[in-house]
Amino acid sequence: MLHQQTFQITPSPTVDPLMKQWLKQRQDLLVLYSQLSVTKIFDTPEKENLELFCQTLVDYISIGHFKMFEKIAEFYQNYQPNAAGLDGELLNKILETTDIILDFNDKYLDLDNLSALSEDLSHLGETLAHRMDWEDGLIKAYLQFNV
Repeated sequence: MLHQQTFQITPSPTVDPLMKQWLKQRQDLLVLYSQLSVTKIFDTPEKENLELFCQTLVDYISIGHFKMFEKIAEFYQNYQPNAAGLDGELLNKILETTDIILDFNDKYLDLDNLSALSEDLSHLGETLAHRMDWEDGLIKAYLQFNV
């Protein structure tokens, strides 16, 4: 089960809208995850929640990969090349979780076989917890120089 141990990042009014959207997407993802993680029987309404969760999951990692990480990496490269907080190792750790997340999504596109869902959600929760911890480190370093 996902235990969010990361610090709370509350975007200030000066934080760009993309960052706010990404953090809102994260919050939505965590709410949906929490709802799914306590579900034991998956009837039609719960399957719809699983579909929504998977869509939100893909949206969240897409914003991260294709918008936020690129923006943060560009900022560091151009303006803070020696700043602590964005190293290749941290970004690689985040990116390594993507395959696990996409595998979960692909597996549950077909809602007919949910026998391993509880175990898969638990594993996904651990993966998301690590990813979000690493993302928080990246965001914190970015905000120190960009706000």
